[in-house]
Amino acid sequence: MRLFAIAAMPVLVASQAFAGSYEVRCETKSVPYEDTVKGGNPEKVIGGAIVGGVIGKVVTKKNAGAAAGAIIGGAVANESSRKTVTKYRDVETCTNVFIPDRVTDEATLQQTLLDLNAGKSVSKEMVMDVQYTIGVAYDGKWGPKSQLAAEKYLANLAPDAPLYSLVVNDVVIVSSADVNAIDEIKEALLEAGVQSQIFVDLQ
Repeated sequence: MRLFAIAAMPVLVASQAFAGSYEVRCETKSVPYEDTVKGGNPEKVIGGAIVGGVIGKVVTKKNAGAAAGAIIGGAVANESSRKTVTKYRDVETCTNVFIPDRVTDEATLQQTLLDLNAGKSVSKEMVMDVQYTIGVAYDGKWGPKSQLAAEKYLANLAPDAPLYSLVVNDVVIVSSADVNAIDEIKEALLEAGVQSQIFVDLQ
């Protein structure tokens, strides 16, 4: 299989700009297909010729008839000895692939992260750019791992640093890298009669 890029194709989107670009990428694969071929069994052709010769001679009582019968018998046997074989042919397919790039404008990046974590609509291209920038899998889908990475980025945390979240009734009240601050809020809620839980890197 060979994989190569033909050309970069800029794509314009009216609603949202993005850092990456589209490229047409092509690959060639060997695709199997079935074909029918003649003369698969020589013994059938020879046998057919012999039978055809005998029948031709019996019917015409002449050697010429035997020769004609042999030819016809061989042709019939050859026709009946077809078989199906698997062959291969090269097929090239091309697709328009988006190649993400870093979002260099910090204000745009932070606002997009806030929008995504708030569930707002963002173009798939921009999502992939943002994912690429904050270091998660850039699949264009904003899931729990992307949300967690966004929270850490907005909190100026390293990707492997723990993020503590205080949860009340399955709702995240606050998230922070400071576990002591989270614990103080939990104690204050407990004094008010509200039960809460602390989770690390909640996804």
